[in-house]
Amino acid sequence: MSNASKDADLVLLQATDPQAREVLQRIENQRERLEGRRLARQQALTLRRDAAGGQHNPMAYGTLAERLINFGREHPLVCAGLVGAGLLLGPRKLIRMASIAMPIVMKLRRSH
Repeated sequence: MSNASKDADLVLLQATDPQAREVLQRIENQRERLEGRRLARQQALTLRRDAAGGQHNPMAYGTLAERLINFGREHPLVCAGLVGAGLLLGPRKLIRMASIAMPIVMKLRRSH
């Protein structure tokens, strides 16, 4: 936050009743917590990238959806093959396979 907004928040805190002041204080604490988390995440990502030794691997960072999209862009033939196999197998078998694979994927995500 900038100094002007902090000053405005301070004036607002002084001008409000105790209950509103408590709510505003909790909001401010939450904002600080979220900002700290964002900075910690950014720092962790930077450290991970630096630890990679300059090797750029776009598949190593980001959410699962971002990594899947990157994989699809880098390997279009594999994705086309998977879509074709999915169409051949049908929805019932796909759901059965997903129910087996999802716990494994979730366990792998927790370990990283």
